[in-house]
Amino acid sequence: MSTLLESTASSDQAAGHRVLGRVRAHLPEIAARSAEAEAARAVSADLIAALREAGVFRMSLPRAWGGEQLDLVESARVVREISRADGSAGWTVQAASMAWFFVRSLPHETLANEVFGDGADLMLRGAIAPKGRAVRVAGGYRLSGRWPLASGSFTPDWMLAGFVVEGAPALPDGRPDMRVALVRPEQATFLDTWDAVGLRATQSTDFTMDDVFVPDRFTGPLVGGNNIPAPFYGLPYTATGSSHDAVIIGCLEGALDDLAELAATKRPAFDPRVVIGEDPVFQEKFAELHLRTAALNALLEQTGRVVMDRALAGEEPTAREWFGYTGGHQHIHHEGIRLLNELMTLSGSSGLYSSHPLQRRWRDVRCVSQHVAGNNGSLRRLGAVLSGREDVR
Repeated sequence: MSTLLESTASSDQAAGHRVLGRVRAHLPEIAARSAEAEAARAVSADLIAALREAGVFRMSLPRAWGGEQLDLVESARVVREISRADGSAGWTVQAASMAWFFVRSLPHETLANEVFGDGADLMLRGAIAPKGRAVRVAGGYRLSGRWPLASGSFTPDWMLAGFVVEGAPALPDGRPDMRVALVRPEQATFLDTWDAVGLRATQSTDFTMDDVFVPDRFTGPLVGGNNIPAPFYGLPYTATGSSHDAVIIGCLEGALDDLAELAATKRPAFDPRVVIGEDPVFQEKFAELHLRTAALNALLEQTGRVVMDRALAGEEPTAREWFGYTGGHQHIHHEGIRLLNELMTLSGSSGLYSSHPLQRRWRDVRCVSQHVAGNNGSLRRLGAVLSGREDVR
């Protein structure tokens, strides 16, 4: 078993290097055009096409279906490097590439033959939140609703939509019958609603559907079994928090780069003889911020590696391992905000201007931190497990 695990991990790592190598060729242009993307409220179509060709939108999908089959650690590295260049581009990639996790419960035949039958280079948008309402009809559901936060400045091949089945019996845990559907984009209407504090180029718009028929085979339980043949998809619901973390850490690393540039040129208003990078107090604080950012990345990779190794071995993570992983998301989201605040303080007045990339990164991290991955109660659950409550779920 250990030999198979090592062989699979080695294949994933090699694929990760290939994707990263292709992506890195585009990072200078992504960074140079980040202000342009924010002004246009969209990552440009040519950059999306370049990233698609590099393999980022298929990177988490199974090799058997034409994907790169990166695990959650390898895919997070790709997202982190793109986010270092531009947070909106990084968020767009993580949202479109990781959202396939939420359709894992659809029938295998539907996924293998009708969705991925012609390959894995597909673009996905949508919202997993069960904001839709559906009624059961012969052969499927009639689905209506309005969903928020369908990230992606591109026309997708498929739309993802969570919904509640009206009139259906409650699930054993008392929750309503919540399901997920894949529909074609022409069945949805996009609304121009995305005017947010950060991630402004992601076009995380609302969309609506009105009485759309969805066949049974294009639906599955929101929390259910896995029919996608790659170890990542066998993890507990939800496993995608590391890609959120990667956007935050990438933005932090970009902000550290921005501050390094300022340190070499910015002069204090009341002592123009020196630059701020010569100040010992600045130097010590700057070093501390570098190390705290590196520690967040180490946490992401270590906790992600633990649960991925379980998945590669066909095992469930222990409660301590799982809540260490999900509690890490909560910590990274909260600590990321604190670090960006301190980086902004060190930048002085320079970081206040919309034209400065530090300000954009500050807003992007604030926006990412509002997502559920940063507010899921996992630190409390981890604390309970560490206190001897092994039954916590």
